[in-house]
Amino acid sequence: MLLHHDLQPGHLLREPAGPRLLIDWELATFGDYLSDLARLAVRLDLDGPTPVLALASRPGPTTETRLHLYWRIHLLADTARSTDRVVRKRAARKLL
Repeated sequence: MLLHHDLQPGHLLREPAGPRLLIDWELATFGDYLSDLARLAVRLDLDGPTPVLALASRPGPTTETRLHLYWRIHLLADTARSTDRVVRKRAARKLL
């Protein structure tokens, strides 16, 4: 499945009387769609990915486990690679 791979509120646009748009596809890649949902949970600064679980289109027995794994991977990436100090610290706190 094609993933946006940088899903966050700033990339979601909605025209008042028009379509909803998802912009900034430069990091798009193929993979597990739960990775995008986990990234959204990180970008929304949620304490865990469970609130976005309702957006899962094909829930299965491993869905929640995979979502939590991707959430931790995205937190780890933010801790290690973000150029924003606030983002790094916030992600590191959640990993502990």
